[in-house]
Amino acid sequence: MFIRILHIFLLITVIIFSGCRKQNNSPVVNNAQVPVENANIAKSVDAINITPDNEQQKPTVIVYYFHRTFRCPTCLAIEANAAHTIDDNFWQQLSEGNLKWIPFNLDDSGGEKLGKQFDVSGSTLVVAKMQNGKVIKYKKLDKVWQLIGNNKAFSEYVKSEIKEYLNDK
Repeated sequence: MFIRILHIFLLITVIIFSGCRKQNNSPVVNNAQVPVENANIAKSVDAINITPDNEQQKPTVIVYYFHRTFRCPTCLAIEANAAHTIDDNFWQQLSEGNLKWIPFNLDDSGGEKLGKQFDVSGSTLVVAKMQNGKVIKYKKLDKVWQLIGNNKAFSEYVKSEIKEYLNDK
């Protein structure tokens, strides 16, 4: 009896502290195209105070991947696949500064404030249009949770959403 209660307690603890926002009903996630540590990810970015230089007043598109410290394999795969899609398809916009990729741990300093700004509390991919340090508009890409088992559909969805924001004048 004690063992059964201990197992239940441990299961509940893992669920509560896993950091995942949604359940994923897709197949087993072993399909990350690029391990997160190998993706070209900005490591030290002040994600809250993104203010363009005086010369650069044009809008910038930022793709945030919000997450918690503890993440499941699906959360890690979403980040890796998003990073891979952005690196492969938007390298020019990244190098020109028209697009920024920012994974951001909500448990880090400033996480609560930034999370409230985008109405997120867990693993979420967000595309945002910024101008003069202010958010003009943003969209949560919730469909990534359904597409994580299909690399091509995942990539096409993320690409089309980012292109929409880049082409929006």
